Amino acid sequence: MAIITGYKMLLRKRGTASSILAIALLVAILASTNATVNYLNLQAENLGRLVNPSGTYIILSQGSSSIADSKISTDLLDMFINSSYIEYAIPQTVLTANLIMGAGTPTIQVRGVGGVGAFLKAREAHLNGTVAKSCTEANAGEMLARAFSIKLGDELSLAVGDERVKVKVVGIFGSRTQSDAELIVPIEIANRLTGDNGTTSLIELSLKRGADWQRVLGQIERALPENVKLIRAQQLGEFVLQLNVQTLTFLNVWSVAVYAAVVISSYVIAARVVTESSYELAMLRALGAKKRPIFILILTYTAAVAFLGSILGVALGTIGTQTASTILRWVQPSVEITPFLKVEQAFQTLLLTLVSSILGCVYPALKTARTRYMEQPL
Repeated sequence: MAIITGYKMLLRKRGTASSILAIALLVAILASTNATVNYLNLQAENLGRLVNPSGTYIILSQGSSSIADSKISTDLLDMFINSSYIEYAIPQTVLTANLIMGAGTPTIQVRGVGGVGAFLKAREAHLNGTVAKSCTEANAGEMLARAFSIKLGDELSLAVGDERVKVKVVGIFGSRTQSDAELIVPIEIANRLTGDNGTTSLIELSLKRGADWQRVLGQIERALPENVKLIRAQQLGEFVLQLNVQTLTFLNVWSVAVYAAVVISSYVIAARVVTESSYELAMLRALGAKKRPIFILILTYTAAVAFLGSILGVALGTIGTQTASTILRWVQPSVEITPFLKVEQAFQTLLLTLVSSILGCVYPALKTARTRYMEQPL
């Protein structure tokens, strides 16, 4: 009965609320990180399932550090014309251009392709409008259109250095690829902006179904000049796997840091409550309380604080990230982030927080339990 009374007494201490809040803030950091990373992983996995890139390859210049830096001769296209094993070969010129609109000139990525229709078909894009065919037309990706409020029929002015061109948006497409953030134009427009008709950034090619890809790729690589390379396009499976591994590593390191902070906080909480309740604890020993009940009293008090703090922290972390994402969506409509926390992650956080808290308070609880009644100051 005396121990139950002591337990109630400790919970009513003025510092209990602040102790719960301290644990809650630590857990909230971990919960918000998990919720945000869960959304990013889900998007990456969805991207990996949406596109099947098998049989698609890209020819780039050997020393290029990016697609925009790549320069290869358009004469390489002659290798693939009327080939029995090539489904399509599309030359593409990728460049960054200034979009002249109102008082601002934001930069956008422009992709000039040799055959806009074939390019969109290869990506299984859905199109609102028509395919750009002439040198005054363009197709805008839906992400680009949303970001800059581009609509069908709008006329856009593009500038690269001193070169200027005007194009009319005749279609807005969605392909669930990176091209949704680009402006797709006939390659002649890109050549006019760059002033270069003899080179292109890359050639995208796809093998026909049933082709012996090892033999075909061997033939292509032997026929290509030494200054170009052939790579597989959109290796999303490997990308998603590597992304998940790196994310898991980050979460593990971050979790260790947070739980270490919980251990330290629990030690401080237990030491504080022992110091502030020295008189009450001495009275319990005077009333006949043994070492074990005193130890359990400090342990259960700290565990209760950690449990309540972890529940509050999970709620704060999850609701906080969702609120922040909603506000961000109001400010930037083009940004859509929906963080979420899995049920098993919430239970795991509660359990590990409780274990960390117990580890942190063991020493102060043992020290208090072993202190004899006459050694405790009244």
